[in-house]
Amino acid sequence: MTKRIAITVSDSSNGELQVADHFGRCSQFFVYEIDENLKVIKEESYQNPLAGHNGGACELPGYIRDLGAHVIIAGGMGRKAIDNFNSFNIEVVTAPGAAVVDAVTDYLNGQLKGYDPCAGHEGGC
Repeated sequence: MTKRIAITVSDSSNGELQVADHFGRCSQFFVYEIDENLKVIKEESYQNPLAGHNGGACELPGYIRDLGAHVIIAGGMGRKAIDNFNSFNIEVVTAPGAAVVDAVTDYLNGQLKGYDPCAGHEGGC
């Protein structure tokens, strides 16, 4: 059985892809398909259809679900968005400041798990 990991992506000043600080404001998502041996077998890129729209973050958990994701990795997100992901049985993981490739590798190695809700976003998305 394969597993699909969605990750928020933003460019950094040095050109390295970073985990976006807030999933609702990222420019794009990468989705990695992982096989039973924890190897990446497919990588896809999707533009955030709601980038730059305030309030759109509340709609994004459904979009990520429709991409077939089992896990979402972001720099951070609000409590309501976390609850929305949990209602879809999508595991939420936060990795603020991480490089995309490091976040995926650390998650697959069991070194990255759990989340901290964004301060100031407790009631909203």
